[in-house]
Amino acid sequence: MKLLISFFYLVSGLFFSGADISDDIVAAMKQGKSTELVKFFDDKVSIKIINQEDVLSKSQAEANVKFFFDKHAVKNFSSVHVSSVNNSSQYITGSLETANGRFRVSILIRRNLISQFRIETDND
Repeated sequence: MKLLISFFYLVSGLFFSGADISDDIVAAMKQGKSTELVKFFDDKVSIKIINQEDVLSKSQAEANVKFFFDKHAVKNFSSVHVSSVNNSSQYITGSLETANGRFRVSILIRRNLISQFRIETDND
């Protein structure tokens, strides 16, 4: 009986702990740490950084994000909107403030992994 109860707590803990990763992604964006952010990337990621857009492997996407963060030191990131679609997808939009200006960020999360990541110039 104790084994059954332990199994129940283990399974429910795993189920509920990975349900919302948006806070971890926002924290990684605020720190400007590509190594923390890439933990949430899918094996293939549709990525757009300013004017370069492509579908990249996880390691290629990390290199591109790291290059961006190295070139544009992050001062702050604020999530403007976080939404869920059918509990299977999440969408985060936000404003990234860097040493070189502001950028709009859009992140699509499917199956608890980032499948689309966009950083675009903010024309405001």
